[in-house]
Amino acid sequence: MLRRMLEAIGLVVVSLAMMSNAAMAEGRDGAYRGTIVCTKLNNSQFILRAPLDITVSGKTVVAARPVFNLPGTLVVATEIATGSIADDGAISFNSKWHGGGSSFAGSYSGMIGDKTGTLTGTQDWTTVNGKETRNCSAAIVLTGS
Repeated sequence: MLRRMLEAIGLVVVSLAMMSNAAMAEGRDGAYRGTIVCTKLNNSQFILRAPLDITVSGKTVVAARPVFNLPGTLVVATEIATGSIADDGAISFNSKWHGGGSSFAGSYSGMIGDKTGTLTGTQDWTTVNGKETRNCSAAIVLTGS
């Protein structure tokens, strides 16, 4: 009888732990908004400072931000990145974009807590002037909080 009781308690503990991990991931579900800042490219006029939108649903992450022309005066496209979030809030996503003779691959990672998060990453650019990498960072907050 004691053995059955211990097995039942063990089953309850395992079930609660599994539910807790699922609830933690689901607890980060929602729309996040922030700003991404990236170092200046050699052939651009300014550093990049742009809005960043991230949606977390379960373990799936989708991020979007505008892509500007080299002078930074016109939005020419939208960078769409996809990735995942772990139970502990570790987030990572990647993107690829090309247009107008330029292309880049973005790779970003960071952490999302209860309602806020921070990210870092790189963008590997290929332009008519050659290849270069720029570093980026972002801060986000759960919208409606």
